[in-house]
Amino acid sequence: MSGKGKEFLAKLRKIKREQWLIYLLGAALLAVILIPAPGGESGKETKSASQTVQTAAKETGQTAQLEEQLTWALSQVEGVGEVEVMITLESTGTKVVEKDHPASSTSSEQTQEGGGTQNSTSADTDETTVYEKNADGAQTPYVISETLPQIRGVLVVAQGGSDPVIIRQIQEAVMALFHIDVNKIKVMKMK
Repeated sequence: MSGKGKEFLAKLRKIKREQWLIYLLGAALLAVILIPAPGGESGKETKSASQTVQTAAKETGQTAQLEEQLTWALSQVEGVGEVEVMITLESTGTKVVEKDHPASSTSSEQTQEGGGTQNSTSADTDETTVYEKNADGAQTPYVISETLPQIRGVLVVAQGGSDPVIIRQIQEAVMALFHIDVNKIKVMKMK
């Protein structure tokens, strides 16, 4: 064994039992701090981060799907030729979740000095989100309606993009499909 190894072993032998206990407790405390409990705050933050990533992926997927469908449809039109499409979104869309509105009411009757009675009624309503369980047991809010993202603009690059008749046909098709104004559609000739 080298001189440094012997020196290290000698130092370990000099450590008292109380010091070993302090080191062990420190290591246990460090382990408790670094390893999150299941379902704790760290779990919620991880779920939130993964939901954000899933939302971004879904938006990108929606855009890609719209672009793919529009590309296919325009490529079927005579005179358009090869087509490339790019769609940009104004907003991400919204989801409306189901809310439960349980109501409770209480009534009371009080006798007054003159022999009459006074009735009072109070009502309480609470609003809570309704959740559904997935196959893996996770709970997600129950979505009752969803609005699609608003389209900011559409760029169409087509082989027939120099012909004014083809340009007008492409613009009309995009306007009909996405309900957007002509000023949000740009048609260009492919090189």
